[in-house]
Order: sequence, then structure tokens, then C-alpha cells
Amino acid sequence: MPESLKQSFKESSEADVGNDMEYVRYAVEIERIIHRLHGEIAGCCDPKKVAMAVMETIARFYDADWCGIIHVDLDVGVWTPLWWYDAKNGPMAPNTCQEFELSDNCGRWLACLKTRDSVKIPDVEEIKESNPEEYKMYQRLGVQSVLAVPFWKNPMGFLTMRNPKRYQNHRSLLRLLNHAVISAVTEYFLMETNKLAIMSPRIEKDTDVYISMFGELKITTSRGVLKEQELKSPKIVRMLVYLLLSKKAASAPREIVDAIWPHEESDAPGKNLKGLVYRLQQSFSLISDYRLIESTSHGYQINPKLNVFTDIQLFERKWRMALNAPSTETKAELLKKAVDLYNGDLLRSANSEHWIIGQSVHYQHRYIGAVTELLKTLHQDQDYHCVHRYAAKALAIVPHSADIYYWLIHAIHKQGHTEIARSELRTAKNHLLEEDYELLANRLAVEANMT
Repeated sequence: MPESLKQSFKESSEADVGNDMEYVRYAVEIERIIHRLHGEIAGCCDPKKVAMAVMETIARFYDADWCGIIHVDLDVGVWTPLWWYDAKNGPMAPNTCQEFELSDNCGRWLACLKTRDSVKIPDVEEIKESNPEEYKMYQRLGVQSVLAVPFWKNPMGFLTMRNPKRYQNHRSLLRLLNHAVISAVTEYFLMETNKLAIMSPRIEKDTDVYISMFGELKITTSRGVLKEQELKSPKIVRMLVYLLLSKKAASAPREIVDAIWPHEESDAPGKNLKGLVYRLQQSFSLISDYRLIESTSHGYQINPKLNVFTDIQLFERKWRMALNAPSTETKAELLKKAVDLYNGDLLRSANSEHWIIGQSVHYQHRYIGAVTELLKTLHQDQDYHCVHRYAAKALAIVPHSADIYYWLIHAIHKQGHTEIARSELRTAKNHLLEEDYELLANRLAVEANMT
């Protein structure tokens, strides 16, 4: 038996002592099954596989049809199955649990969680009259009986069995293996956190959170980086950006739902929103010990305890500083820093949605203005190579700007590459409106015969 399991067994508060033959069989089987489990997981470096082996062992020992880890988020008020083993269909098979269950009907479970007591319901029919809503939930989930033991803080929840047919009065093995399962979960999240560990020069404290929204969403803390695709849900991304762009202290749930589900009918919009907040926090917890979004009496808001700053704020700050710069050299450096922050339209994956399109267009125009000002400044210093480089980069992002095409072609021509300049002018014709192209061609013709 692994030492950690032995110690956990010693720490088990439940005596499980009995005088009947059932207890004797139970005690004998525990030794046998722990020995077998140790043989299966010894040397296994995958914490998820370890947890799955433990849950399968529990399900078989208690003859339960399902064993799983239920993660609880008390702040959001949702419960979700994290990992599970289905006795009939195997690990992580489709189950009757919804992705998110609300805690409204789980008062019994909440009480047990806080007191660290087991949840034991030998027959759910016994609560049909006293707790009709809880009973209804059990009916939906296919529960006739349930046995669960809690675990507390980082993570928080229950190791749960559905419909155990053996040893319902003996929970020491369940408590013992609860420690092993949660150790595996903790190790898994630690490994996931280490994968994301990339230090940003903009981060100084563990409360600093830098969020970039130009192009793709990216969240950076002192412990790592979360990219948009790692959040695995466009709705999560939209919800977060909506809150970041909101000028209110807190946004009402109805307001957020109407923004990110404008054309969708839902029977439970509040539940869906809670699910998004929960999933975001699960991902964010890999790179921070803080909550990113808080629930208040007025709605949801970015956690005021965090120093959250964005590429939008930095862009605006550098742009304002550049306009008041004491020299062209300082102005050019500030403008370079500003335009380098812009990696595409504001949240490119959602820039056509009604609640973001106005701000997306605003910042695109602001970017074009900043780039144009930078190119003018660089031209004053006759730095045509730099003009060429920044203009080419800008056109890859906004290929419809006649002003930027002018500075690109002008710089190439100044470097003596007339044919390349003419080629870029032909390219411009394919990207610009006819009237914009004519103005560009006439403007260039004044300086040199490139048309």
C-alpha cells in the first residue's frame, strides 16, 4: 500500500467498525483491492489515469453504476462533473449530468460540504415529500441512492457514487481513496499550470493581469498565459471582452445575455451565464489564485482586487503621449510602441457583433491614424527603410488604406526600386475603392512617373 494511502487511512475519522460478517468481508476486501490498485497505478505519471483507476476501483468495490468527481464553485453557484467512471460504458462516457448543475436545490450537499460530512441517501424516495425539488433532480439523474464524501479548498467538491449496492454503511475506503483522487486532480492542474508558465515583462505582481484584445484574446499573469483557443468557448471570450469594454462597475446578467446570445432562445439564460463564468474561472485558476470575474448584487464585474490592464489602454496612453512628445525622435518611438500593440481588429473572432462593431471600427481608424502619423514622422527623418517596414506590416492588417499605400510606395521609390513601387501600386488597385485608387495614383504621379 502506498504510504500516502496508509496515512490517509489512519486519518479517516470514520470508524466503520461492526460485528457482523459484512464488516469482516469488507475489511478483507479492502486489503485485497488496495493491493491490486497499487499494482495498477505504481509508476503511472499521468494523474488523470490514476484518478480514473481509483474511481473504477471504487465503482466495482461498492457495485455502483457511476463514480465521479463533482467540482463545486460556491461563488458562481454551479456544480459540474470533472472526471467520472461509468460502470457500464467506461471512463468519461456520456452521462445524465448536465454540464452545469445549479446549487439551488443542493442545500443538503452544501451543509455537508461545510461540515465535512458524508452525503448518504440510501433511498431517494424518502425525500420525495420533504425535498421535492432535490428529488426531481435525482430522478433526472437516474439516482436511486447516493453516497459521497467531500473535499475542501482548491479544489472543492465531492467524490460521489451513484446507486451503490454494497457496503453503504462502510465509507472508510471511500474516504481513503478520496485523498488519492484529489491528490491526482491537484497534480493534474499543477501540470496544466506549468504548461502555461510564460513570464511577461509587463507583469510585476501576482495581482497584475494583462489582457490583449487586438486580434485574438490573450490573458497574461505572473504564472502564465491563456490564449483564446485555450478557453475553448467563443461565448466565454465574448463575455469577458464585454465586461472589459463595459463602462459600468457591474453589468446585469440580462444585459450580458442579450449581448452574447442575441438570436438564441434559452430556457435558462442565467444558468448558461453562470456556466460561462465558472468555465472561465477554471481556466484562469491555472495562472492565478484570484477570481477574474466577481458576482455582485448588481451583476458581474472584473475583480477590483486585480490590477487588470489591456492593450487598448496601453495603445491610447502611447498615442496621447506621442501627440505631446518633445521631439520627433521621441514621438516616433512612442508611435512605434502604440502601433506594435495593434495585431488586428478588436476581438477579430467577434468583430461583426453589434455590441463590439462600433469600438472595433473606432480603434481601426485610430490605428490607421497612428500608423500614418508614424510614417510621416519617419519620412521627416528620411528613414525610408523603416517607413517601408511599418507600412508593409500595417497593410497586412488593414489592406484598404490609401494613405498607408502612399507611404509604402513612396518609400520604395525613394530607395530606388521603381519597378517594385509600380508593382505595389498595381496591388493597391485590387484592394482600394476606385475613387481612392485614383486619388492615390494622382498623388504619386505628382512626385514621379509611377503610373
